[in-house]
Amino acid sequence: MGGAGREGEIGHTLGSGAGGSPGPVPSPGVNGGTETMALQTAQPPLGSRWTSTRGSLLLLLLSLGWVLPSRAQAADSRLGVMTPWLQGTSRDLTWQWPELTVILSRDRRDTQKKVCPPGQKAHVVDENLVFYEEWELEACVDGALLEAQMDRVNMVPFTYQQLDVFKRKLDQLYPQGYPESLIQHLGYFFFEITPEDIHKWNVTSLETVKSLLKVSKGHKVDAQVAALIACYVAGGGQLDKATLDVLATFSPTYLCVLSPEQLGSVQHSVIWVARAQDLDACRPPQMDVLYPKARTAFQNLSGSEYFERIKPYLGGARTEDLRALSQQNVSMDTATFKTLQREAVLPLTVAEVQNLLGANLAGLKAEQGNSPVRDWILRQRQDDLDRLGLGLRGGIPNGYLVMDLSFREALSGGARLLRPGPVFTAILALLLGLIPK
Repeated sequence: MGGAGREGEIGHTLGSGAGGSPGPVPSPGVNGGTETMALQTAQPPLGSRWTSTRGSLLLLLLSLGWVLPSRAQAADSRLGVMTPWLQGTSRDLTWQWPELTVILSRDRRDTQKKVCPPGQKAHVVDENLVFYEEWELEACVDGALLEAQMDRVNMVPFTYQQLDVFKRKLDQLYPQGYPESLIQHLGYFFFEITPEDIHKWNVTSLETVKSLLKVSKGHKVDAQVAALIACYVAGGGQLDKATLDVLATFSPTYLCVLSPEQLGSVQHSVIWVARAQDLDACRPPQMDVLYPKARTAFQNLSGSEYFERIKPYLGGARTEDLRALSQQNVSMDTATFKTLQREAVLPLTVAEVQNLLGANLAGLKAEQGNSPVRDWILRQRQDDLDRLGLGLRGGIPNGYLVMDLSFREALSGGARLLRPGPVFTAILALLLGLIPK
């Protein structure tokens, strides 16, 4: 498959079947180039690579601390040369192998070459490809081969750069998004996929979701997981409780893509770790579910500690909840006040809002043209607003008749059914009847 003595970039994506810590690591380079660590020992022809040499490759990875012993066990299951050594290896890899010499540089290759050298066309994904340079992988490996042998891709210690080549190959094969038949077998290669790529997918099988969550557990791929869940739910997929329990081990960036019904099964542990930005995209029906769960989760807290915890969920609070908070001297900031449901804010009195905002009351002035502050001002008497000393305008003028706005909105909504003339006449007759004779 390649010439003798080829020096290859070494990373680790050693297997999807043995547990441990998956995922490649970038090879240490010199001057930011593609120089990497490699074996100095002479290599036999790649087509007849010795098993002991492959074992030495894994030993080198372990000696450099690039893979954990538990992860190397996946590749060792096929090589059969390292099991006794692995069993006696601790996690402290500070020993040295005198027979292995590290080369810190190599000649730069012509990455523009596109023609596969004779005899190097890849027909199987195996350890031999580790010694291919990037341009050789580009020229000698087909995307169809990678798709058919994705399980093997996850069993070989390819570098980040080599995996990038493979991803480009697959992207060229499926520019509109991977089919589910390929997605089901991605394994640890899922870590190479961007959230933007995932949003192109059409995932319909819950088993596909579960398989990718399984390999992702314990790794910082929360953005990919959130995109996967969004893709699945957008296609009408339903998450069972077991899957929601697995999701609880990831950062809850996925919360706002779940339906209210699915949110009902979310564990309280998720509520504890969710951040305000995780809830930014949630709609009122979702907050209606999350707020009661948060109130239950934080029920043993009090004072400012309770308020700081419940604050991101207040978009689901009712009027009575806000009134209770107004008695606790919480000093709600105006940014949080803006997230409150309009229907929950409108019934609050001027005194209740004053107590609710406390030291942040002056922020109402800047928000008087925006909902829900604008709508709340329209419901208050102007003289009550004047007592705040903020210069708020738009309240009900002194001496005017206060009418229930719900009645006014009902009339407005029914304008298509009732002619303006009769409605105006009825209101005028009502007002004239109130004038003393």
